[in-house]
Amino acid sequence: MSFVKILDVNVQFLKAATGKDFMDEVSRDIERKLDHIGDTPGSSYSRLDIVQLIGSIEAAKFRYLQGTITAKQLYRDVAVQLDRFKMQHPGFDYLNDSVLNTYFS
Repeated sequence: MSFVKILDVNVQFLKAATGKDFMDEVSRDIERKLDHIGDTPGSSYSRLDIVQLIGSIEAAKFRYLQGTITAKQLYRDVAVQLDRFKMQHPGFDYLNDSVLNTYFS
């Protein structure tokens, strides 16, 4: 999973972002996509942790679309979130994480 793929604002994201309940939709979408993979054995994080991480990344992308943050700020925000997550969960590697790969694919 590349950092660029995580930052991608694709057509599906754009369609969802036009809805009134964007964050609720994102939460449901995260849960729906993650239901297909179940729990990841041996992972250093809980399902709730990864759902919160993905939600915060999607919220940053939404703020970017609204124009409240710049592309540079989006990049920094997501990088900080991933670094913080890695500090809390030492075995986490976003480049090889199956959950992030499933969600952002």
